[in-house]
Amino acid sequence: MNAPVPPTSTAGPTKPTVDVPTDTASARPVRLRRLSVGLALVYVAILAINSGGLGILIPNLVADIDAADKIGNLAIVTTVAFLANVVAQPIAGALSDVTRSRFGRRSPWMVGGALLAAGFLVGLPLASSVVVVAAIWLVVQLGLNALQAAATALVPDRYPAKQRGGVSGLIGLGITIGNAVGAVVAGSFASAGSLPYIVLAAIVVLVVVVFVVANPDRSSRDLVVERQSIGAFLRGFWVSPRKHPDFAWAFAARFLMVIGFYGAQTFGLYILRDYIGMSDAASNGFAAQIGVVLLIGVLLSALTSGVLSDRIGRRKPFIIWASVVMAIGLAVPLVFPTTTGVLVYSFLLGLGFGAYISIDLALMTEVLPVSMTSGASTAGRDLAILGLATTLPQALSPSIAAGLVSVTGGYPALFVSGIVFVALGALAVLPIKSVR
Repeated sequence: MNAPVPPTSTAGPTKPTVDVPTDTASARPVRLRRLSVGLALVYVAILAINSGGLGILIPNLVADIDAADKIGNLAIVTTVAFLANVVAQPIAGALSDVTRSRFGRRSPWMVGGALLAAGFLVGLPLASSVVVVAAIWLVVQLGLNALQAAATALVPDRYPAKQRGGVSGLIGLGITIGNAVGAVVAGSFASAGSLPYIVLAAIVVLVVVVFVVANPDRSSRDLVVERQSIGAFLRGFWVSPRKHPDFAWAFAARFLMVIGFYGAQTFGLYILRDYIGMSDAASNGFAAQIGVVLLIGVLLSALTSGVLSDRIGRRKPFIIWASVVMAIGLAVPLVFPTTTGVLVYSFLLGLGFGAYISIDLALMTEVLPVSMTSGASTAGRDLAILGLATTLPQALSPSIAAGLVSVTGGYPALFVSGIVFVALGALAVLPIKSVR
């Protein structure tokens, strides 16, 4: 495998002069279905690690190290991952655009990211301090972000625009199944030492290896890329909101919706213990039940919303609907702070988020500043920039949530702020002109 072409010359920013052929024109339906299912499974693996790690495994590690300062320490650990989220995904996406190898542009980054994340994940339970937990989790996030950047770029690489709602729905389904898988694996084996870490690591490696074998990328060895300076390479990551307002509004909408979704979930385990009143052991098991209920909600909305959106050619109404359902779900624990209330909240949150994520990726591919016909090779970079609107809220939500809990003295503020964020996220899609 040849290494990506480094940005070394002093030439200005340029596009590749020869594009790697895409599959959009010639792919048979069966190939696209196989690719769609494969991408959904890749997202299952990614989100299983993030969900199981952030929701159960890391909170338990942090609490075991220092129970008195668990909230602040958990915020520190997850905020450190902010560095990986900011750097890894856009750079990996941009470098995958110009990677030349017999295995294509995306596959090397997917396999490499999976191996890096899995290798460090199995070492996480050996950490004996908050600093070490943060450092290991940082590397895990570097790997997962590289994997996600390359996988996401395959959508505009291989699918025509009219079919992206369907694959977006499947990927959305994979995201929620991944959340459930992570919760079930981590919650069921939380007291089994290294076992949940090994299982999650094995899942991501197995899924990615099978994916790249079953859905081989076309060789990019003949890809011709003009070299550019480091400055020009870095400037490529800035997308002017003035020149590309739809791109900016899409970024804002995703950022707000995701932070609204993850805000309360970040401290979900502590909410069960300190707000609902469950024991440590009971909360671990109940967290797995929550994951299943969340999944049921998504199953009822994700696939149907994506396919229906493709048929009617509209995206915005589904996002408005999603925000309303999510807001209602977030209000339930405020009125019913019980285990039943939490289950209802989880179901409605899943129902709304399933509708949102089934449309989200399709919408994102339709606001990219570079035409897919003339510059498909920048899809990895552009989608990775939009990907920051997902990873940054996940990284920042613990700090924001910890601040809200500290200032207000309780967890209800997390549900209230979640309602505000998802409402603002829905409003942010309204000014987008290129998508109906």
